Amino acid sequence: MVNSTFSLKDGYDIPLYGISDGTFYGIHIPAIICIVTSFTCAALTIVLSFRSKTYRTFFSRWSKNDRIVVYSAICDGLFNIAHFTDHMHIVIARSHVYPTGLCTFYAFTLAEFITAQILMMNIVAINAFVLVRWDKNINFGSRDWHLLLWTFGAPFVGATIAGGLGQFGPNGSL
Repeated sequence: MVNSTFSLKDGYDIPLYGISDGTFYGIHIPAIICIVTSFTCAALTIVLSFRSKTYRTFFSRWSKNDRIVVYSAICDGLFNIAHFTDHMHIVIARSHVYPTGLCTFYAFTLAEFITAQILMMNIVAINAFVLVRWDKNINFGSRDWHLLLWTFGAPFVGATIAGGLGQFGPNGSL
């Protein structure tokens, strides 16, 4: 029986996944391709949405469904930018993200935008359910401020608390 006294202090003492077994590029290159493809679709959605309508009537004349499509594309695009920079940094450095402050920033932005994306889709699902089940339309406030505060504000508060408590690091999760 082997008695080991090795203890993990932070994510930096965990070897980067894929380096030792040769799967490093097999993991990151397909991920980057998927991220770029998803970002391209989000950007096209935003551009084509605004080409078909005028911007100055966004809150007053666009339907809620059209605005939600744009919000969803923005959430997806922001998440893809954050995720792309993280993956590219790791691929270029072939190591964990240093300095730790940059790693924390990447983790913060990933947590913010993936949570915003999840909350946006939850609101879409709840809105659809309420509309179909009770034929009621959820009011998101003037200029959708309730929706945007929930979608971006709640994750910001959560990520700020997690960051302040030192919960972000190089382990790929919060």
